Amino acid sequence: MLEALGIKPIPLFMLSAWIKAGAKCGFNVQPLFKEAGIKIDLIRLEDARVSPLQLISLLEQCVALSPEKHFPFVLGDTFAFESLPEFETLLTTSPTLREALRVADLAKRMVLPWLTLDVKEEGELARVCVGFDVPVPHAALSGLPLHLVIEAILACIRKFGRTLQGSDLGFVGVTVKGPPPKYAASFEPFFGVPVTFNASADALVFERRILDLPLEGAFPALHEQAQFLAEQRLGKEARRQGVAAEIEELITREPNLLALGVEDMADRLNLHPRTLQRRLKDEGDSYLHVQARMRHRLACQWLRQGDVSIDDISARLGFSDRRAFTAAFKRWEGTTPSAWREQQA
Repeated sequence: MLEALGIKPIPLFMLSAWIKAGAKCGFNVQPLFKEAGIKIDLIRLEDARVSPLQLISLLEQCVALSPEKHFPFVLGDTFAFESLPEFETLLTTSPTLREALRVADLAKRMVLPWLTLDVKEEGELARVCVGFDVPVPHAALSGLPLHLVIEAILACIRKFGRTLQGSDLGFVGVTVKGPPPKYAASFEPFFGVPVTFNASADALVFERRILDLPLEGAFPALHEQAQFLAEQRLGKEARRQGVAAEIEELITREPNLLALGVEDMADRLNLHPRTLQRRLKDEGDSYLHVQARMRHRLACQWLRQGDVSIDDISARLGFSDRRAFTAAFKRWEGTTPSAWREQQA
């Protein structure tokens, strides 16, 4: 189902976290992976791909097998970048939590590229909001238990924040979009702060001031080297997934490339334009479709950030005027950009 919504298979870089989390909860995940048909070869782990639908199904099964502990919390709290050392170094050498969150946003493109991490600053508080970036209308209506993924991500961010700071300094709350689930009583003991359900966003709430406090692990020279290696890894992963993914990765890093025609993009990729078009056709895609997906994705990203006007977003995306952008956005999301932005607040 998720593949039909535009979410591609993802690398299995979280394998060790699943194994350790299962052990902590008192069961072995190996039979579950085998039953799901997920073949694991550590020698070629980078080439292994798994359907997001398979992982979500596994997550549900693990929850059922762990009545004493809430498995998504354990999974998030167990996760480490063991298979991605450049991202581990990039994160642990961050000078501030603000920079660490930028690193997390970069790293999720390797681990779970369909997630979004947005920082919203309001007065003395800031929120790290977790959501989904699915370039199709009404993806939230798919009926999948995506809240389990959200819970694991919230636990993971909490774990890394505490590790980088060396404490829970400034962490004041958690908000959850949905109503209290049957396991709601497990939230506050795990997070150690008040939890609010039926909120406007799934988020961690903390004092805004800690965003820019210096971290003891800051190491500028290593951070710069790790940044270079991480970008290399992202480019390699995009090429492995196909030329459409490679174009999307380029535009994600440099949104101004969205204005390139197929000939200029082919030149950027060191390909002949006909070769680029043929490869996209072989993937069941086209350059116009890639551009449209990226316009949708960037539009949602910039609207969520809230600090870019709708007129500026329209211009950045190459629309002739705001009316053209609004018409396109209504086709994507079924509502206007301004109404959609208000729903995200």
